[in-house]
Amino acid sequence: MSQILYLPVVRRKFDAKSAETIMATTKKILAKYDVLEPKDALGDPTELSSYLGSIHDKAISGIIFQNTTFTDAEFIQLVHRYYPTTPILLLAPREPSVHGWLRFNALTGIMSSGNYLASQHHPFEHLYGNPDESAVQNKIKVFVEAAQVKSDLAALNIGVVGTYPPGFFFSDANADELAQTFGTTLKHYNIDDAFDAAEKVTGEDYDDQLAYADAHFDGLDTKADETTRYVKFATLMRRYQKQDNLGALASRCWPDFFDKYHSAPGAVWSQLCDEQLPTAMECDIHGALSMYVLQQLTPNRDAVFLGDLSSMDPEDNSITTWHDYGAFSLANPKYGVKASVHPNRKMPVSPDMVLKPGQVTMLRVHWNAKDGYSLAITSGEAEDVEPQFNGASGRIKMTEDVTDLVDQFVSHGYESHFALVYGDYRDDLVQLAKLLNFPYDLY
Repeated sequence: MSQILYLPVVRRKFDAKSAETIMATTKKILAKYDVLEPKDALGDPTELSSYLGSIHDKAISGIIFQNTTFTDAEFIQLVHRYYPTTPILLLAPREPSVHGWLRFNALTGIMSSGNYLASQHHPFEHLYGNPDESAVQNKIKVFVEAAQVKSDLAALNIGVVGTYPPGFFFSDANADELAQTFGTTLKHYNIDDAFDAAEKVTGEDYDDQLAYADAHFDGLDTKADETTRYVKFATLMRRYQKQDNLGALASRCWPDFFDKYHSAPGAVWSQLCDEQLPTAMECDIHGALSMYVLQQLTPNRDAVFLGDLSSMDPEDNSITTWHDYGAFSLANPKYGVKASVHPNRKMPVSPDMVLKPGQVTMLRVHWNAKDGYSLAITSGEAEDVEPQFNGASGRIKMTEDVTDLVDQFVSHGYESHFALVYGDYRDDLVQLAKLLNFPYDLY
């Protein structure tokens, strides 16, 4: 597990005592995160070099470099040399008094640090302000969270079961480009082999998955053949997850599940998502990646929804997102999750549910051949409504004008699958885009 590195630096000819107060306040704010930090502020390049050398074996996802006073570029040059690509957040406190002694001169320090990093094309963010200011605390929060997600992506394995259905070209990904951009790797499995392996899963092995299904579905026929096949396949995917350290899954669904495995896939994906294995239908690799990013941003690795943008209503400025599956924990408790049949194929087991009300953030990791990767970010409020369609649906009152929003989505060529998570993570996603050096669109 990687950590955040906090580096407070000081020139002790300035007001070192007041600088210590700045450092102590910053450390209190950072205490909630997994942070590596020196006991005292580092007062010259030799001290900094010695400290960096003592921790060289630690995995660092991001660096918070705080000019508690002015320091010249020798300090930040050392950090750059030890961590040439690690994202850095530059902080500096406000000058505590005017008239008389220039006690910190920290603004000059942060400009000196920024000048050097920019000259080296080193990724960095910055903010001038005191650590007790809400803007500084929020900047620290989003930087830490985005840096950790960037680090998580570099260790992510996505399981890919089968290939995308006919015409779903956007579900594919270039494995080499994915690895070079994110560090993420793909682990491929043959869908027919998976069906064969699932059939061989025994009752003793799938009992836990069957009990989980029975606890979360209303009206589930636990004796039905389709239910048995559903929990067998879910058991197999959990086995793959453990065996190959999968953080997300993208799987073929139609027509194979219906025609070859004789069971609807919706219940399988619903259960895996609820068990914190974000799973994308139609073998949508970047959809799985979008889900993983959102899940990693939440404090408790909350379940994430992936759906089609299926309908829009300008009268209440809403978009309805839909698919044939959704994590059980995302359902509105008023209506629960009913065990049903697939909306089109009329085969069990598929959920009927509607998303619970609450603020949501939506994300698409977008790719096109000309420009490469970017992030599409938007937000809204899931409404407290009855199910909109058979399957799993949610009506989202959007933050932006829905007509313009859909026009922008189509014009930019965004994929039809958007991931959705509860909470406001727009700032975190913008920060992540900057750390990845991606363009982004925030709607």
